[in-house]
Amino acid sequence: QQSAQRPQQQARSGDRPREGSSRRDRERRGGDRERRGGGGGGGGSKQTSRVARSVPITEVVKEGDEVIVQISKEPIGTKGARVTSHVSLPGRYAVYLPTVEHVGISKRIGSARERSRLREVVEQMKPPKGGLIVRTVAEGLTKKSLKADIGYLVKVWEGVSRKKEEGGKAPTMLYSELDLVLKTARDLFTDEIENIVIDDKEQYARLVRFVESFMPERVKDIELYTGDEPIFDAYGIEDEIARALSRKVPLPSGGYLIIDQAEALTA
Repeated sequence: QQSAQRPQQQARSGDRPREGSSRRDRERRGGDRERRGGGGGGGGSKQTSRVARSVPITEVVKEGDEVIVQISKEPIGTKGARVTSHVSLPGRYAVYLPTVEHVGISKRIGSARERSRLREVVEQMKPPKGGLIVRTVAEGLTKKSLKADIGYLVKVWEGVSRKKEEGGKAPTMLYSELDLVLKTARDLFTDEIENIVIDDKEQYARLVRFVESFMPERVKDIELYTGDEPIFDAYGIEDEIARALSRKVPLPSGGYLIIDQAEALTA
């Protein structure tokens, strides 16, 4: 009887590893069902693109696949850049998230009433696809200004998508952050600023085209400087820079500060 029972015990003990492997198989099959948009439920189940964390990355992305990613952190030393597939396009008043369905309001807006108002406004003008995050500077903003900023961001993403379809073989750059000239106009060209003066014809043309895309009423406030004197000298900017970098800094009260280099003091 003992010898007859041993094979049964071995068979039962041999089944245990298969239980563990079958559990992994079930998790993998569950991830496949989730990737396909649902298992054996009813026909009305909502499809989703989310993948279970238990699914290996090699089963989600294969070598040779083309994926749109955004650099979230620049490379440092021998460490490469950090990228993400959740693209975010920042504007003056909002950030557009074309791949994420989310609406958020900056936590720095302290008024609960204002946050509720902005959320209601954004829900009304949110694009069919993607989400939005309202920035702090949008506090007290009118619907017109916010709509113009969101419309500009949607056009930017449409340009990225069009470039991807018409572009060549990956890797290729589809979009880059604005340079200093355009970023200044986007973030600082508010109603408190009367006009922008620029002395370069090429940059002037770029700036006019950029402002026309989301603030056409402010194009008339962009001026091309054509004087003989350097623009910094004409507006006294050189003197202000020299005063800011000088060793002795005068104060409005009549006193002054003297800034010198010294040896570091350590305890």
